[in-house]
Amino acid sequence: MFGLGRNVTLALVGWLWADILLGLFVIFLAAASAPISADTKAGPSIDPTPIELSVPVDGARLLGDDEAAIDAEQAKFAKGVTDHLSALGDTRRVALVFAYGSHGQPAEGERLASVATAGLETTSRFAEAVMKNLHDIVPGDVGTSVALEIYLYR
Repeated sequence: MFGLGRNVTLALVGWLWADILLGLFVIFLAAASAPISADTKAGPSIDPTPIELSVPVDGARLLGDDEAAIDAEQAKFAKGVTDHLSALGDTRRVALVFAYGSHGQPAEGERLASVATAGLETTSRFAEAVMKNLHDIVPGDVGTSVALEIYLYR
């Protein structure tokens, strides 16, 4: 009838067959993918609540050239931080520290935080801690404090 008949039917059957094979291929491909491992390595996790404190420092001494004065100020800073943690009665190890050096100039504030926290790396609680030194822009400040956010392991 009208010249359509067997040829059109065979063409449609061919396309239908190809679509079915493509669908089966996708289903088998998804079924054969590697299963997601349910094994999670149980390691220490970080407590999301930080301990926040601000330690007064002498920015002129920390940013100066006198090595003895820098060492003394670093030791004073480290003692202040460890005393504060001891006063809390928390003996957990430190995982992460964000240190914010207050200064009028951003680069100097970051340098202040870096120099001040260098003394913490020698203490046992901070030995494996990740330190991130940042600046806290305070107009007119010449480095009077370093604020810390300390995250501990659970």
